[in-house]
Amino acid sequence: MLKQLSIKNFALINRVEIDFYSGLSVITGETGAGKSILLGALGLILGNRADHSVLKDSSKKCIVEGSFKLENYALQKFFDENNLDYSDESILRREINGNGKSRSFINDTPCTLDVLKKLGVQLIDIHSQEQTLQINDATFQLKIIDALAGSADLLQAYKLNFKNYSDLKKKISTFQADLAEAKQQEDYLNFQFEELAKLNLQEGENETLEQEQRRFANSEEILRNLSFGQNLLSEKEENITDQLSSLKQVLAQSKRYDESFGELLGRVNSALIELQDVASELEEKAQLFEYDPERHQFVEERLGEIHRLQKKHLCVNADDLIEKKESIETQLLGVTNSDEALRKLEIELVEVEQKIAEQSAELTKGRVSVLGAFQQQVEDTLKLLGIPFAKLEVKHQQLSEYTKDGKDTFDFLFSANKGIAPALDSKTASGGETSRLMLAIKEILAKHQHLPTILFDEIDTGVSGEIAEKMGAILANMGHQRQVISITHLPQLAAKGEHHYFVYKEVVDERSITQLKKLSQTDRIEEVAKMLSGATMTDAALNNARELLQI
Repeated sequence: MLKQLSIKNFALINRVEIDFYSGLSVITGETGAGKSILLGALGLILGNRADHSVLKDSSKKCIVEGSFKLENYALQKFFDENNLDYSDESILRREINGNGKSRSFINDTPCTLDVLKKLGVQLIDIHSQEQTLQINDATFQLKIIDALAGSADLLQAYKLNFKNYSDLKKKISTFQADLAEAKQQEDYLNFQFEELAKLNLQEGENETLEQEQRRFANSEEILRNLSFGQNLLSEKEENITDQLSSLKQVLAQSKRYDESFGELLGRVNSALIELQDVASELEEKAQLFEYDPERHQFVEERLGEIHRLQKKHLCVNADDLIEKKESIETQLLGVTNSDEALRKLEIELVEVEQKIAEQSAELTKGRVSVLGAFQQQVEDTLKLLGIPFAKLEVKHQQLSEYTKDGKDTFDFLFSANKGIAPALDSKTASGGETSRLMLAIKEILAKHQHLPTILFDEIDTGVSGEIAEKMGAILANMGHQRQVISITHLPQLAAKGEHHYFVYKEVVDERSITQLKKLSQTDRIEEVAKMLSGATMTDAALNNARELLQI
């Protein structure tokens, strides 16, 4: 339950800090005093979005903090799954700075807004006037039926299987489309593969062929260069090796007289040996070099075919053709094996569909089983609330296709008057009748939901007098099992609260600010009297207030 709420720098609120208690608490105040602002601030720590416009003073942070008692609500697992420190008394905090950036905390640990929201919906059910208008929404109605049927675990298991079912259907559809396209291209793929297989390109072969091509194309120049090298080194009359031999002899003679010539002699000797070796290799290359016109033609044709296929398949490197061949081969194998793969997917789909069929049938059974009692309980409560001929009919239909919630849809058909057939609530009921219908449903739901706190925002819209008093009695009864907070404008309902809070405006430093305070017994008498008679209190109003408050 909500134990304490602290609000700083939010809208017209400068600073408010208030304690809340178990049972039924009521909040009253003049129109425009700021009850909706209070709801907006509470919504922030429950995960609602906000921007910098909520700041009263844009130079300061807006901070909203709520303290909640969590014992006996089985929330330890949620904290563990989200790496949060659990405490029986936990604090949710939201901070918004001047540029609208928001930070969320649970027990001083930063968390995402999504995590804050997921925890918030397990702590407080805020019933707004907007939610009352959702009574004809199919999703809202289904949630009501599931809550009564206790279908949460079964529905969660069904949704997991349904997602798998939907994913498999999409996968099969995509697979079939790809397969159809692949089969259309199968002949062309076979042609491409045979062309590349015939080429039988080896890794690095292109570079080797290009090198061989250059050698054949420049064979005459290569032979001239070999001949020139041979002449220069060893064959002409004054060749280099003979000259170095002469130099070697001269240095050898000089070494006899001066040992320092030994180093030069060694270097010249090494150069001579190296050049003699080069001359030998040049001679060997000249003898082995042979121009083969048939080989030259083969190389040219081979390179031409490689380059043609390289261009055809948009390959940057010739070796990429090897990968291309493997890729085409994989595609062809995929086409060959596709029927078997498709059959396996279809078998898997049938198995998953069987699971969701069983779970959907179980969901339907559970949902339908609670309809009779639900309809009767709502009608009984509405009779207490002044609608003696109330008739609620929940119409059930099964869809032809599975949805994320099963195959069921429900329509709430309602009639408040004798002799009028039940129809959609929006077409037959007044605002007051719709409010009472929603309260009757919420009272029943409260018995099936393990929820710490329910907050009603003017659930009493459109009612007054004796009916308002009976609505208050229902809320007070709900407060015996959980914390109930009701924002109201009716004195009869306000008098039923165990705790009474008053929202008001005051001017401070020529600026209007919203304040919230808990009323004492004396203050309550005066506030209820004002609600009965207006700003001018009469003795009759004060006595009536005491009577309502049973003082």
